[in-house]
Amino acid sequence: MFSRIRSNLPLFIMLVIFLLVLGALNIFLPLEIKTIVDLTIKGNTSEFWKHAIIVVSLIVIFFPTQLLVNWSEGLFIKKCLKSMKANYIKRVFNKNINEFQAENNANYLSSLTNDFNLIEKNYLEPIIAIVSSVIFFAAGIILISIVSPYILLMAVGLIIINIIIASIASKPLNENTKQRSELFNKYTSYIKEVLSAFHIIKTNNLTDKVEKDFSETSYKVQQKGYTIDKILSVVFAIQNLNFNLTFFGLIIVVGIMALNGNVTLGGVVLIVQSTDKLVWPVQQFSESLPKVLSVKSIFNKIDESLINKVEYAETLSFNGFEDEIKFSDVNFSYEENEILKDVNFTFKKNKKYLLVGPSGGGKSTILRLLRKYFNPGSGKIVIDEKPLLDIKKDQYFSHISNIEQQVFLFEDTIRNNLTLYKEYSDEEILDAIEKAGLTDFVQGLQSGLDSVVYDNGKNISGGERSRIAIARGLIRKAEIIFLDEAFASLDIEKAKGIEKSILNLNNVTIINVSHVVFKEHENLYDEVLIVKDKSIYS
Repeated sequence: MFSRIRSNLPLFIMLVIFLLVLGALNIFLPLEIKTIVDLTIKGNTSEFWKHAIIVVSLIVIFFPTQLLVNWSEGLFIKKCLKSMKANYIKRVFNKNINEFQAENNANYLSSLTNDFNLIEKNYLEPIIAIVSSVIFFAAGIILISIVSPYILLMAVGLIIINIIIASIASKPLNENTKQRSELFNKYTSYIKEVLSAFHIIKTNNLTDKVEKDFSETSYKVQQKGYTIDKILSVVFAIQNLNFNLTFFGLIIVVGIMALNGNVTLGGVVLIVQSTDKLVWPVQQFSESLPKVLSVKSIFNKIDESLINKVEYAETLSFNGFEDEIKFSDVNFSYEENEILKDVNFTFKKNKKYLLVGPSGGGKSTILRLLRKYFNPGSGKIVIDEKPLLDIKKDQYFSHISNIEQQVFLFEDTIRNNLTLYKEYSDEEILDAIEKAGLTDFVQGLQSGLDSVVYDNGKNISGGERSRIAIARGLIRKAEIIFLDEAFASLDIEKAKGIEKSILNLNNVTIINVSHVVFKEHENLYDEVLIVKDKSIYS
């Protein structure tokens, strides 16, 4: 994540340059005002008006400079967040499929909302505040040192004390911020689960329980935020006490120096003006530093969540399926649960296979291995003499189609859900629609293929969703089609027609896992395989 911030370093440098110009104006303007005050006391009219014109000019320059600072600050934060979020999404989709599916994806949603909001408010904005406070503090130091170096020592003591306070506060803040982020993950996950189960909650009178659980979950998040606010309140209160004592101490010192004739009236005005330039930057620095330090745990949490537990360099290219896929002594387990043991089988090109067997017997696991979602625990899967493990996923995926019972539809047109935003001719689209049994459905819609599907297909039936998924798989004209209970949501006659259309396809290898078996179609398969007892049987 830090690398995304570094990539926007030119914008940050531009912001610093504008802040430096603003800092310089904050030096020259008070000095000119000091000069005007002293000239007024001396009654030097001609010099007075010369310096008055300079003051007006500096004030005019001040306005666009402040606008440039605000503009560059907003641009830097916007670019950083855009870059970081884009990088985050990219890294999410670099996760291994099996690892991502094993995790709660509400954690990623929480990172994209809560964690990135914390990064903006408690890291990016405070970083800029720290830089600006250092620049303006330096301006105050320069101004005061012109009048008296003794006052400078008081200012240095002020910043040292507040840095110590901020450092002490950073450890509990860091820990509580991390815990709050974890609670937000659970909170987001709970909200997602409740909304997904809306109909179950309503029809089973679970509203009271949900409201109670929601209240408890929400309370924990708010309580942790309250704890963080209490820590910050104590820190800020101590710092403000230190600021006020220092401010009044400076005023007393300046007053004594003026009474002794060591400082002119213009010098007194300069010191009073410059005191704010010392106190405010130190206050801002001291408030920002604990926030910046507290976000370290968030960066670590985000980075850790994006690391694959298993990394493997895929080195082999894949230009198409030519001969066979061979399982050799393949074993696979989900943790301690052994699913496949010493599986040996060969799937030949352009043949059609039906895999049946008891639930939990390993049918879907074989598909997951063939799709490269998982890798064998031991043994090998070889395609055309190349280990499937070593073949590059993106190239392999371009030659296969997956048609599953669990369908995801984008909130977009039927056309885009079929083509998945790739270019196909009208003939290809209509052919896929016909083979998937969607022709009547599409023709019955007022906008046809340009009709919009809402919220993962809530405005169409389950059967129509399944047929869209089937058409989506067919339109790719892949060399291998994997079907995983693809007909489970269809009525029998529709399912029979679609299965027959798929089995009549030429120059394609089909591997169909299904508990829906039509006896009259069994002879259309080259082999019907039984998956049970951790193995495959012909």
